[in-house]
Amino acid sequence: MSVRLPSVRHPHSFYDVFGVVITAVAITAIVLAVWYGSIIRLEIAVFMTIVFLWAGWAIERILAESRERSRRRQRRRPPWK
Repeated sequence: MSVRLPSVRHPHSFYDVFGVVITAVAITAIVLAVWYGSIIRLEIAVFMTIVFLWAGWAIERILAESRERSRRRQRRRPPWK
């Protein structure tokens, strides 16, 4: 069984979004454990805002692709089946 890394540019599933968000949270925890200053906290807040905006975009993209795939499938299927 082959395992692929989460895709940031072309997310295809919930696991891509989940993997990226969990990685960002882990990086944030490590950085805050090592350095803890007001500038670092501001940078982390900006970083997490970007990550959550990306997550919203990725979820929207996944749902749009799913909707398109469903429409294509319905057009191919004959109406009597």
